[in-house]
Amino acid sequence: MRKLKILHVITHLEVGGAQDNTFVTCEYLDKSKYDVALAVNARGYWSERVYSINKLKLIHIPHLCREIDFRRDILAFWSLYKHIRENRYDIVHTHSSKPGAIARLAAWCLHYPIIIHTIHGFSFHDFMPSWKRFFFILIEKALSLITDKIITVSKLNLRKLVSLRIAPLHKCVNIYSGISFKKFDYGNYQRGKLRRQLGVNNETKIIGMVGRLSYQKSPETLIQALPIVVENIHNIHVVLVGDGELRPMVEDLIKQLLLQEKVTILGFRNDIPSLLKEFDIYVLSSKYEGLGRSLTEAMYCKVPVVATEVEGVPELVKNHETGILVPPDDATYLANGVIYLLEHPDKARIMAQKAHDKVTLNFGIEKMIEDIDELYHSYAKKFRRLKLK
Repeated sequence: MRKLKILHVITHLEVGGAQDNTFVTCEYLDKSKYDVALAVNARGYWSERVYSINKLKLIHIPHLCREIDFRRDILAFWSLYKHIRENRYDIVHTHSSKPGAIARLAAWCLHYPIIIHTIHGFSFHDFMPSWKRFFFILIEKALSLITDKIITVSKLNLRKLVSLRIAPLHKCVNIYSGISFKKFDYGNYQRGKLRRQLGVNNETKIIGMVGRLSYQKSPETLIQALPIVVENIHNIHVVLVGDGELRPMVEDLIKQLLLQEKVTILGFRNDIPSLLKEFDIYVLSSKYEGLGRSLTEAMYCKVPVVATEVEGVPELVKNHETGILVPPDDATYLANGVIYLLEHPDKARIMAQKAHDKVTLNFGIEKMIEDIDELYHSYAKKFRRLKLK
């Protein structure tokens, strides 16, 4: 029996949860059943990682970009349309809002591919003007009409999708974004390496955040919370693992608040498992978040977490059960959450263990790939009458 031809589409190869999910899916899909290709602007921090994925066909679409740019968007649409037409994919699986819109339209114009879209995070949120939010919801509703199946990465996102009437329930399925536990269970982990790098002693509590320094991740909220924490607990150090457009602003804020000795920006790193194991507290300060892939990883590593109560995050973090939930964009609540965990280490350890157990049960990569494989298989039989071994 012939293999099923799958095309995944995402914007670029920069660091991010949506990218990680997509690349892992491309890597772990059974290549004896699927011919897997990835259409992407093939530049970015993770380019080496993607080029090393076995039996993955990489299609460089240079005009794909995050920002709205009508000229580049039209060129990206035309490139995708021609590529899909020439290669006659059975399934086009898109990721994230912008490439999801362009690639779904290109596939729909050809009529024959099954179109699947994963929502890693909504294109609209409560911190944008109401007219803009309404406009983006309308776009998502229109795109759902040409989509065979929409995948969410949390059940709360699925409920939101249905409650806003973006798509009917029968078009939606939740598949948790799985992580590879093996990279956290094994590897060359040297305890104390990060502390030596930072020049802090073993008594210093390390508060960490992993993610882009962007509007969505709101790193400035954590920095604004730090003076409140320092008033109560002096021996702390904040580590930001990531980079992005807000880095200059964050660096200026650190200087304004005289926190140069308390904060280190590491930039992007490839040793995330080792870093997470050094953290005493993990913070997710996002204004909006599909689920939080780095949050999932921190919970698996048994790091007590403080996270904002946005989108799908409460599905992972049950307040005072698997972590501490706080309102978004509120430095005082965030600071109090960090202080609580540091002042109640026994309770923090219990929450961290429960969080680890929850992630282990629901967020393994094998379960995610199994669910995606089942979805592909069912749609291949239903719409195209293809047979898989």
